[in-house]
Amino acid sequence: MSMIESSDHKEKTNGTRSKMIFFLETIHEHALAIDFAMFVVIWIVQLIVYPSFLFLEPKDFQQWHTCYCGRISYFVLPLMIMQLLETVCSCFFVGTKSEWFRLAGVLLAWMITFFHSAPLHKKLSMNGKINGDIKSLIKGNLLRSIAWTLVFFVSLWNY
Repeated sequence: MSMIESSDHKEKTNGTRSKMIFFLETIHEHALAIDFAMFVVIWIVQLIVYPSFLFLEPKDFQQWHTCYCGRISYFVLPLMIMQLLETVCSCFFVGTKSEWFRLAGVLLAWMITFFHSAPLHKKLSMNGKINGDIKSLIKGNLLRSIAWTLVFFVSLWNY
């Protein structure tokens, strides 16, 4: 291997590293906005969207629910992924107790999402409107709402 190849490889590696550092710094600088967005979305879902499921006609429920799940994911999934990435990086690079608390809140919200909410959404999409499942979704989402609220307030405190 010649010195030129080695130098090119080093420049590519440094370029990739610089892009990653820039990306992580940008997310970190916008952590409060990301946490606020999750706070707003989760409370809209908790207070408006999920309760409205109870008022939908059973014949219209499955079609609307499937549409809702598809559309909301375009907003929520990028925010969730950026929030998780930012909190993990903050714990690694900053390491304060408040950053670890934020990470715990984010992980709790993710666990509720994937072990409680997502299975209920799948069940509702497959079986249609079942009021007991909708009420369970609302109750479980309250815990998620509290978790993301705490994450937002810690982020606000850190700001």
